[in-house]
Amino acid sequence: MSKRLKAIIFSVSILVTTILFIALLLGVIFFLYSSYTGIEIEKLSSIRLIEISLVMILIFLIPTYLCRGEPITEIIDAFIVVVLSWLIIPCVSAIIYRYTIDLDIFDAFFESISGFTGTGLTIITTPEDLPYVILLWRSITQWTGELGIVVVSGALLPFLHRFLRTVYMAERGSRLAPTIISTIRRLFIVYIIYTSIGVILLSISGMNILDSIAHSMTAIATGGMSTNSQSIGYWFQGKNYLILATSGIVMVLGAFNFNDLYNLIRFKLRNFFSSPEVRGFIAISLIFTLVIGIVGYIMNISNKTIIWIYHMLSGFTTTGFQIDNIYNDPDIIKLILILAMVIGGATFSTAGGIKIKRFIIALKSISWELLRPFIPEETIVVKRLGREVLDESEVSMVLSFIFLYFITAIILSSTLYITLIINNIYMYSYIDCLFETISAQSAVGLSIGITNISAPIASKMVLIIAMYLGRLEFLPIYLLIGSYYRKRYVFE
Repeated sequence: MSKRLKAIIFSVSILVTTILFIALLLGVIFFLYSSYTGIEIEKLSSIRLIEISLVMILIFLIPTYLCRGEPITEIIDAFIVVVLSWLIIPCVSAIIYRYTIDLDIFDAFFESISGFTGTGLTIITTPEDLPYVILLWRSITQWTGELGIVVVSGALLPFLHRFLRTVYMAERGSRLAPTIISTIRRLFIVYIIYTSIGVILLSISGMNILDSIAHSMTAIATGGMSTNSQSIGYWFQGKNYLILATSGIVMVLGAFNFNDLYNLIRFKLRNFFSSPEVRGFIAISLIFTLVIGIVGYIMNISNKTIIWIYHMLSGFTTTGFQIDNIYNDPDIIKLILILAMVIGGATFSTAGGIKIKRFIIALKSISWELLRPFIPEETIVVKRLGREVLDESEVSMVLSFIFLYFITAIILSSTLYITLIINNIYMYSYIDCLFETISAQSAVGLSIGITNISAPIASKMVLIIAMYLGRLEFLPIYLLIGSYYRKRYVFE
């Protein structure tokens, strides 16, 4: 076995094992909790979680031991580790769901990949009927997945830093500190602080402590999975506007760049508000809010304006919390939500979508091209985004990413529409299918209703592909294209 292959196997195994240790720890905590409270269903589920976690830890310790000592040195190998990990870890979580709550294995995989990608689309009809140990496991999949499995592994197991440096650059790339080790530590601390703030805010808003923890984890992760089938709408009953405000605050925090969150937590407000992405987020949110208000006024259904604005914010931050059925909303509102989900949150955040920075660069590139004929050839044009100077290659990469995003969305939404028609499901329009696909591809979780346990397997498969490609920002496609041209270059 080559050193490169051993390094890949070791890295994947250690990442999977870390997640399993978290599952084991959760099981132990809830076993002790249920033993004290006497809640039998929690106790039985905790025991099953402990059992399956231990078995799989022992299995994955074998390749970890056999391939130990080989760090990843090639960036292409790091990309392979990321691509494989994001398939294997959901498979492991699917086994947990299968063993603990007897969920169909394919549906369990769907739930798992939706969790780890931070999407939040769910096929579990009544999550409120599940034991809290499983509900918190769902939240943990989103919390760890959106921060980054490498970051979580590095924070919990410091001795792995030298093995995970290159993999971190492949998965996250950006830094909060000069070194990867310091960056991982700071990221984890910032994440913990904001999650704790979320727990306090949601507890004040009327949630019990376990629901607050679960929702804070999925809100700061912009994941959106809920402990109730009505999502945040359950706590909004009786017009509890406080829950909209507090959950909205946590969602927005999760959608900000970690550098901006670090500035905010150190009260460097000038740096925070001078960030192009913070300004862009505020400006775009205000524009969407204004448009929704106008639509509500024109259509004489302004009583739903607050709900639409909340859903817009939920889509824009790519969280996916929902307070009402979207299926019956006007198509114009669905299109506004689609656009919000496409743009998404900031770079180097837990949010999905094409990201605010890329969106701003794309808009600026249009103005740059329009001005080109009027600028003398000898003039050197400096392209800036805030204080950052952009080169042509970076602008080209942004535009190619956006192009790939839309091509993928069109192909997958059309395929989703066809799978529904083939299975004699005619109640959803193409706009509905586009909505569901964009929600999956941007890792949002808002749903028209297409995602459910009785949906055709082919439809679920389309959404799985959308979630996977969207979370990895089309890395598997880039690897396939890159390897093709690399072979062509070498052999021709």
